[in-house]
Amino acid sequence: MIDCRKDLYTYLKNHINNMTDDWLKTIENSPSTYYNSNISAAAFAKLKESHRILIENVLTVFIEDEDVYTQNLNDWAVVIAEKRSKELVPILESIQQLNQVKLILISYIRKFAENDPSKLTVPIVFNWIGLANFAFELFTNIFIEYYDKFKHQQLSVQQEIINDLSNPVIPISDGIGVMPLIGVFDMQRTRFIVETTLEQCSDKKINNLFIDLSGVPIIDMMAANQLYHVIYTLQLIGVKAHFSGIRPQVAQTIIQLGIDFSKVSTFNNLASALASLSLPSLK
Repeated sequence: MIDCRKDLYTYLKNHINNMTDDWLKTIENSPSTYYNSNISAAAFAKLKESHRILIENVLTVFIEDEDVYTQNLNDWAVVIAEKRSKELVPILESIQQLNQVKLILISYIRKFAENDPSKLTVPIVFNWIGLANFAFELFTNIFIEYYDKFKHQQLSVQQEIINDLSNPVIPISDGIGVMPLIGVFDMQRTRFIVETTLEQCSDKKINNLFIDLSGVPIIDMMAANQLYHVIYTLQLIGVKAHFSGIRPQVAQTIIQLGIDFSKVSTFNNLASALASLSLPSLK
């Protein structure tokens, strides 16, 4: 008995289009908005091409050395992970489809074995199926790892954009800026504010900064303490900080911490804060 891997490889490669058609039939009525036959022609063509490349890379497990097919699968898994994460495809949907594609491939391995069973043994066929399972498991693990990495990167970038938009230092006059803060504050966000505020004040040549807290409903103790240190950090670069719009809940947190705001300029609202420097209030 011989292990006809090259013959198997040739057979499977010649039936890639058949495997693709079989897989596409399984997604005809899929509830997925991505893995669905009713998507645009361009998207459908890309889906078919991705399937073809995946199968071609998986098939190298039957003819290539381990380092070669491992690299092939790794490279394609990274490419697909980045695409699916950017396209917001749920990872569970992708894994389900990988399992479906694997089952179809294994069915074709069985078909090949049934064509001439006299030349094959059960252990040989099981070995082929094991190799196919191994290749898909390797691909899936790499896909999950990089999908998570790319998704984390996207979330980090989105959070930075949100932070930049929600913590802007707005110049309103020569050397004077306003920073309206909005939303709930925790330690992480406050630390980000400290870093970006210093940069923005330096870049925009601000020497008087009005920090308006009227849009902050609550702040935890660690964040309040960190925010207090913003005042003294700004002083080191020549910027005087003024606070306005401190809500009762935020004020209570400050009192509980024992933070002394007696030397800090505080105002009931931004309008009165700006009026203190004879500036027109913002409408």
